[in-house]
Amino acid sequence: MVRLLSQHQRWLFGYLTALLGNPSDAEDVMQEVCVVMWQKHEQFQLGTNFVSWLSVIAYHQVQKFWREKKKQRMFLSVELMDQLAQAMPNEFELLEARRRALADCASDLRDTDRQLLGQCYGNRNVTTKLVAEELGRPSDTVYKALNRIRKALFECINRKVSAEGVA
Repeated sequence: MVRLLSQHQRWLFGYLTALLGNPSDAEDVMQEVCVVMWQKHEQFQLGTNFVSWLSVIAYHQVQKFWREKKKQRMFLSVELMDQLAQAMPNEFELLEARRRALADCASDLRDTDRQLLGQCYGNRNVTTKLVAEELGRPSDTVYKALNRIRKALFECINRKVSAEGVA
C-alpha cells in the first residue's frame, strides 16, 4: 500500500489541487486522504485500480473540506467538481504513458538538444533570451531550436503512446 501511494503521490496532489484550487489546501486534504486510506487499506484489493480507489477517498475528503469551510466560496461549482473528479482518474493511464514516453523520447535526443532543454526548462527560472545570451547565440536561434525539439518530442510521444494502445 505504501509503495502504491508513493507511486501515485504526485498524481494525488495534482488531483486535489485541481479540485481545491489551492496547493496549501491540497496539502492539508492530502494528509486526511492518507489517514483515511490507511484506515481503509484492508478494503483495497491488490490488482484492482488503485487510482480509482484512491480518487474516491480523495473526493470524499474534498467534499468534507468544503462542508467544513462552508462560509468560504468553493473554487469550482459542485457540478464541475463532480465532472473533474470523474474524469481525472480515467486520464491517469494516458498521462502516465505520456510521461514514460517523454522520458524515452528525451533520452533519444542528441546531447546538445537535451542540454538545451535542461538549460531552458531545468530548475532555474530563466528566459529563452537569457539562455541564448549565456550560449552566445541569437535568441531566435534558440527559440527555433526549442520549437524543433518540442515538435520532435511531441511526435515521438504520440507514436509511443499509440504503439502502447493507450491513446
